[in-house]
Amino acid sequence: MTDTLGARIAQIGTQPDRRLLAIGAGALLWAFVTLASAAQGQLLSAYHGRAQDWWPTLGYTAAIFSVWALLTPLLLKAADALLAARLPRGIAAMLWVLVYPLATALHVALFALVFWPVYGSRAPTPWAMMEPVLLANFDKAAFAYLALVAAAHLRRRLRARAPARPAAAPAPAPASANDDGLWIRVSGGSHRVALAEIDWIAAAGDYAEVHAGGRSLLTDRSLAALAAELPGAEFARIHRGAIVRLDRVREVRRLGRGDASLLLCTGQALRLSRRYRENVAAHFGF
Repeated sequence: MTDTLGARIAQIGTQPDRRLLAIGAGALLWAFVTLASAAQGQLLSAYHGRAQDWWPTLGYTAAIFSVWALLTPLLLKAADALLAARLPRGIAAMLWVLVYPLATALHVALFALVFWPVYGSRAPTPWAMMEPVLLANFDKAAFAYLALVAAAHLRRRLRARAPARPAAAPAPAPASANDDGLWIRVSGGSHRVALAEIDWIAAAGDYAEVHAGGRSLLTDRSLAALAAELPGAEFARIHRGAIVRLDRVREVRRLGRGDASLLLCTGQALRLSRRYRENVAAHFGF
């Protein structure tokens, strides 16, 4: 076990600094968005016969998107939480739409506070500057928000697919009944989650999302593979999209036709499909 842990630590130490790579990728993203938005503004102004000087336009656009860049970590965290919730598509789409005006309002307020000395010559206070900035940059706000949503989805896919280890390094051993932890490949290396900490595991396409101690970690193993590897006395598959740790269930509510709702200690409610009822029948006394 000591040798395995040492090998993992050495493996992580030899990997590139993914945080610096992420910062560089973010800077390139916002540089591209800034140039594209400034060019769009130039073309529209020329089309309407109101040609603008390029450099002042680029400077103002860069100021606008620099504030979006400052907000990026916060908004990506919110996007991660929304994606991890695995809500029905309709509800998720509604929340994505509702976050847009909130993010835009936060952006405009921060822009007014930071750039009022530069662009607020006609406004007596930063707050008086907010309305004209909002009206003048509604299209840029939509452009920036769509870029952030796309980046959040792309980052989630890359996290799931990245091997996060050198090609010559051995793959982590799968969890089994003789192992008290689950190794999960994450950005920058591998993370060990004790089986006792796991609340439940959700399907995420060809991957699985482990929920443990208020965190959610994406692993590149499928839910079916984990169901076969995890100890059957402690874990059970309850739905085609979920595995639950049995001692985390505090209440069972029958829904009829063989289905039930399992309420976990965390407050999470999971559906027990009649197809998987036999997996937990003995444990819950069905």
